[in-house]
Amino acid sequence: MLKSIFHPSVVAVIVAAGLTGCGEKPVTRVYETAHEQPVTCLRIAVFPPDDALEKELKRLYDFSRECDAVLEVRHKENIGCNSNQNIQQKALSAFPHHFLRMEVRRGLTPVYSYYIDLQYPADEEDARAAFVRLRTDLKF
Repeated sequence: MLKSIFHPSVVAVIVAAGLTGCGEKPVTRVYETAHEQPVTCLRIAVFPPDDALEKELKRLYDFSRECDAVLEVRHKENIGCNSNQNIQQKALSAFPHHFLRMEVRRGLTPVYSYYIDLQYPADEEDARAAFVRLRTDLKF
């Protein structure tokens, strides 16, 4: 049996982005591992580093460096969506060029993922909304 070269969380984000066609609503996924071993604490990693996003998240939650579960926050600017479903929207309206992704993992095992396309760079309000959704979805 051939092993996939892609990590399941990467495949999930790629599939979700393709199915939504770069939408403005978040795409979330709670993995089975979240039910098997609930999240009780988190440590944080923000890429690329962004003091404002990290400060807002630390205001919302007391992260611990000793925790085995990590909240990885990724944001990017000036991206392009290549979905063929959006040709008309790209030509006639503003199209998202930024994204915010949050993923909770234990080692390489995914627990939760959150992804949203944005019209503007991710800010504190986006991080707050994503984290509130994450806590609601994971129930901690």
